[in-house]
Amino acid sequence: MTRLLAMVWPSLRAPDADLTSFEPMLNRLDDLSPRVEAVDAGVALVDVTGLGPLLGDERRIAARAVMLARGVAPLPVRTGTGDNRWLAVLAARLARPERPDAPATFRALAVDELAALPLDLLPADPSTRQRFALFGLTVMGELAALPRSAVGAQFGTAGERLQQLARGEDPRPLVPRRRPERLTRRARFDPPVDGVGATALALRRCCAELCDVLRGRHLAPGRASLRIVLEDAPELRVELILPAPVLESDWIARLLIGRLEQAARTRRPESQAEAEEPRVGAIALTFDRLSDPASRQLPAFEAAAGRWEELRWSLERLTARFGEGRLWRAVQDRPTASLAERRSRLVDIGPSTS
Repeated sequence: MTRLLAMVWPSLRAPDADLTSFEPMLNRLDDLSPRVEAVDAGVALVDVTGLGPLLGDERRIAARAVMLARGVAPLPVRTGTGDNRWLAVLAARLARPERPDAPATFRALAVDELAALPLDLLPADPSTRQRFALFGLTVMGELAALPRSAVGAQFGTAGERLQQLARGEDPRPLVPRRRPERLTRRARFDPPVDGVGATALALRRCCAELCDVLRGRHLAPGRASLRIVLEDAPELRVELILPAPVLESDWIARLLIGRLEQAARTRRPESQAEAEEPRVGAIALTFDRLSDPASRQLPAFEAAAGRWEELRWSLERLTARFGEGRLWRAVQDRPTASLAERRSRLVDIGPSTS
């Protein structure tokens, strides 16, 4: 028997809700079950079939899911279980907290409990609800008891679908989301090394290893993310978005090092410019947004943005090769000046930080 767990975050259901934490929470739920579906914003379904012998009863399984999700964002959540997606989501909607400040609620819903529930819980449009009222139908049991042919004659296909739900029938399968693939390489330093600049060799090695793995699979990264674990200081994170999938490990490492050094300088106040840099204990390099390096297509309606990404990539490579203060662009800010040399000036492009 299939058992599904529905999770509903009410705060993420609002029209202006910040959904940045939703995807990371789904990623954490993958640790509970490989079959997770994002039904809608703030609504997820998890296939928990067969997890009982490992984790206990369904309340404990739901508590485990809540713990994983709250590890990303401590948002209140409603949970429910059922034999299909309709019963599970309805159970989560009906779950009520045992106390007002409870961070999570749980309810298991069986098919025989539907008969006493009001028809307002069905996903019917206002006109269908009015017709239900005209026929004196108020609870799901009354709709479920009618012959299917009579419901189809009066309410059409939509009515037959609602009757199925009132009977607890939902043939729609769970459609697991495809988790974005990413590859990570880590390097630990024992003892820790002095400063972020000392990690260059290990970073190049991690880049080369990841590129070798992806080359064998005919894939290339579209983004590189680097995390630096420091002693007695908050960790550093830098990100490099590539305009096209590439497997140039040396250039990726150089650009990441450049951004890393710039992030370290930005974090350190001017008053501590001469202070000793924190020691580095470990690095973690992640490649994601993987795709075929042979297939390259700029956004259909954002050609200018795509060309700027290519230009920025080229400028960063030139900066990494020749150093800062070597790239300039002409700006014409006084086109009506009497002297030609005063009509334009040179501006240092500088390193790209976006």
